[in-house]
Amino acid sequence: MKSINGRQMPSPERVSLRPGGKILLVEDDLPTLEVLSLFLERFYPLIACSSGESALHVLDTNPDVDLILTDLRMPGVSGCDVLRSAIQYARRTSRSVPAIVLTGHGTSEDEQQATSLGARYFQRKPIDLRQLLATIEKYLATGEAQRPREETAA
Repeated sequence: MKSINGRQMPSPERVSLRPGGKILLVEDDLPTLEVLSLFLERFYPLIACSSGESALHVLDTNPDVDLILTDLRMPGVSGCDVLRSAIQYARRTSRSVPAIVLTGHGTSEDEQQATSLGARYFQRKPIDLRQLLATIEKYLATGEAQRPREETAA
């Protein structure tokens, strides 16, 4: 932190520039996780997880996730497993949490399953950061994160 006139000020790169919620980012590829984290934390509060298992823990213990950005194919706990947990999270917190799925190798069946579990948008890898940010802004600015999610089959 910087000190200005005796006051501790957050570093500019850590200040959220946009109103809105906390993003849960789940990506098992560490270079991709690092790039996305560095980019997104300039705009939003962010919880970055390198595995589906750690994302499930966040959803179990953190009541203020407003958007999930998850890789689809991960070893162990997959992006679809994270989406299933998000349904439980929505029931527990009485609010919807939109999900954006990142995928480099997903099949149409994977996408259909993720959509049935509440995924709202798919971003193919390599990721267009401007397009991703615009999609995040759309979901958070419209208040979609606060509207109840319709029940979906798990």
